[in-house]
Amino acid sequence: MPNATTTTTTSQRSSKSEIRTAEIYRVAANLIQEKGYDATSMNDIAKKLKLTKAGLYYYINGKRELLYSITKFGMQQLEDQVLTPCRAIEDPEDRLKQMIERHTLMILEIGGSISILTDEIQSLTPANRKRIVMLKRGYMELVRETLQELRAQKKMKQLNINITAMNIFAVILGVARWYSPKKGWTSKKVSREVSKFVMGGILK
Repeated sequence: MPNATTTTTTSQRSSKSEIRTAEIYRVAANLIQEKGYDATSMNDIAKKLKLTKAGLYYYINGKRELLYSITKFGMQQLEDQVLTPCRAIEDPEDRLKQMIERHTLMILEIGGSISILTDEIQSLTPANRKRIVMLKRGYMELVRETLQELRAQKKMKQLNINITAMNIFAVILGVARWYSPKKGWTSKKVSREVSKFVMGGILK
């Protein structure tokens, strides 16, 4: 049976590995966003990370697998940080507000490029593309269900639920394209402003 010291050491190693892997995803996502998927090589990514190509392959198996890992990582963060806590919120207005704020905050914290790459699924294998589509579907279903509850409570304007759900996703994802910390806005301020903007367009 492992002792406490062994368990702690193993946990610390695992944590460091996860942090390093997340860093690789962020750097690779930035490069792919800048240069395009086809134009970004494994050598480019390794050089940016100050790793040898062999060192990079310790963490990932190839570029296509890397793209899948990045998109899966982004969607898993969405599940953990947004969907799971928001499913527990009973009031639909508060739930939608929290979804918008949490999703925006998540994008700013993990890096916008990772979120943007969730739209690059055409470069994935059919099997992996299907997995990412299923993860996205869970997000959109919760948004639509929440909007339907708001409509039932007569709080929602006369808007098409499917179009509104897509617009919510587009507005939040758009933050990843224009946000810069150099503007002096905190991520919390941005997430709250985005929430006010979206909720103002939906609620009566």
